[in-house]
Amino acid sequence: MEKKTIYQLSLASLLIIIITIIYLIYFNEKEISSIKEAVLNNREIEEGNLIEDLKYYSTDNKGNKYEIIANKGNLDKQNPDIIFMKDVSAVINLKDDDDIYIMSKNAKYNSKNHNTFFSEDVALNYKDHSLKSVYLDLSFEKNLVSIYENVNYFNDSSLLMADKAEIDLIKKKTKIFMIDPKKKVLIKNQTNGNN
Repeated sequence: MEKKTIYQLSLASLLIIIITIIYLIYFNEKEISSIKEAVLNNREIEEGNLIEDLKYYSTDNKGNKYEIIANKGNLDKQNPDIIFMKDVSAVINLKDDDDIYIMSKNAKYNSKNHNTFFSEDVALNYKDHSLKSVYLDLSFEKNLVSIYENVNYFNDSSLLMADKAEIDLIKKKTKIFMIDPKKKVLIKNQTNGNN
């Protein structure tokens, strides 16, 4: 054989070997990885990741305490810090103030930073104030409670209907407003029914 032909066959053989190695390394690792994931998912289903009667408790450096209780919970398979909860109640014990009570049908709780997203039939009670809504975000990073979607605020004398309410946990101030600035918050006087 000529040198040129031998050289071409050697290059072709080398190319086939390189492609085979890349295929075995890249695609085989993906296959092994997906098999591992399937095994882990099956083990989770077999063992069950449902938690019943769960309770989390935390305290910040200012002495405020947070406790969340749920009848049932499921760990997020993608992020083990996230727990999806059912039939939830929570209490924020503010060090120098009254407690804030929150209840909802569902919640998404982050066990790392304690931020919680409450949804469906959300109720918040603080002193003589009550709020009901569809959603509530509790952010300890921002020290803020955001309540939104069909917000109803009640106290002894008034009923307010708005799009959103925010409670600053540090300043202990509440802001109730409409998202569209052209719309007005509806206020009803509870004592005589006047707007």
